[in-house]
Amino acid sequence: MDYSRAKQIIDTKNNIPVYYKNTPIWIEELDKDKGTAEVKNLNTDNYMVVPIKTLNELNLK
Repeated sequence: MDYSRAKQIIDTKNNIPVYYKNTPIWIEELDKDKGTAEVKNLNTDNYMVVPIKTLNELNLK
C-alpha cells in the first residue's frame, strides 16, 4: 500500500479491512516522512509501527 491510499482509508467513513502479515489491523496514524503507520492489531489490541508498504487491503491467507 502507498501513503496516499492509507490516507484515503483513514479519512473515509467506511470501514475498509486492512491487513499486516495476514492480521487484521486498524490504522491509527501515518508518518509520511518515515513511510510508517502506527496500527492496532485487531486480534490482540497491541499497537505497533510498521512500514506503510507492508499493509494490504486483501487478506492473503
